[in-house]
Amino acid sequence: MSRPPSKKGSARASPERRRRERKSALKKRQNACFFCTRPLHPKDSALFVEEEVGRIFCTEECITRYFTPEVERLEKEYKRILSREDLTGEEKEALAHLRWLTLEESDETWHETTSGGDLRYTLISEFQPGENPIWYICICLFLRGDPSFLFLAFPTKDAAMVDYYRKGDRMERTRHTVNKDKKGESSDQTEVTDGLAEPWTEEETLRAQVMQDRRKDDIPTEDYALYQSCVDETLETPDEVWSLKGVAEETRRMYHFIRHYPEERPAMWFIIVARETEDDEQIEIVDAFPTRDQKIMEFYRRGEQEVGHAGRPSSSQLVH
Repeated sequence: MSRPPSKKGSARASPERRRRERKSALKKRQNACFFCTRPLHPKDSALFVEEEVGRIFCTEECITRYFTPEVERLEKEYKRILSREDLTGEEKEALAHLRWLTLEESDETWHETTSGGDLRYTLISEFQPGENPIWYICICLFLRGDPSFLFLAFPTKDAAMVDYYRKGDRMERTRHTVNKDKKGESSDQTEVTDGLAEPWTEEETLRAQVMQDRRKDDIPTEDYALYQSCVDETLETPDEVWSLKGVAEETRRMYHFIRHYPEERPAMWFIIVARETEDDEQIEIVDAFPTRDQKIMEFYRRGEQEVGHAGRPSSSQLVH
């Protein structure tokens, strides 16, 4: 039984107690809507718009209300730098259809990490409807490689405006598929993304919750690009491959590829999450990242082990 709180009011809680309280508060937050804090039960539908922070929402309305202050801030910034010589309201309305073309396949994709830990993406496409070029700019979050929540979208004919929004690092926006082979061999194919993010499965819901608890000294997301060479190595010569299927019949089978890099200091693992496609000979990569956090690696030891040491326990016995 815990000791009742002191009535003096001047004594501070011990560091260990504060740590437990923070951990307890975080645990409660993980199982509740990030905006309205309504508890979410296992059978409830959980909505995500990103996976860097792993926030969970109960409705689209809660998502919108949570991000409204940031939307308003970005709108004020846009109006502050907007030139009087830029497009008129009628001209912008006539170009509104370019928003979807930009979201589906942008000419440029830039990303930067915000102070809150989000990876903010800026999509830019150039069009030539007349003698002079027009650009369309979309600022959004990504979920599994595709736009998920849109903060701001607008067309402009001002090249200086376009340069202003080229922030962070430029990246290539691709979707990967891998040919499956009974011999364990694979060939990587790259396909440009062609749509908005699909709903998450329960497997990905659990994954986002695990990522929230990742160690603070783990490899930062902005350094993931430095480990790109590990993708082919992990696909071709994984130490372990696990497969699992969700409860719902329509849920596609997921695959977890794990490769250990003990020579790194400190040691690390590279993990690839893939899923079945309509083509029986291909699987689609939905996530790939390095980690030094053994707890995260253990999470991916789930389901049936297809490659690796026989008899290794699944993560359902290791992760709580």
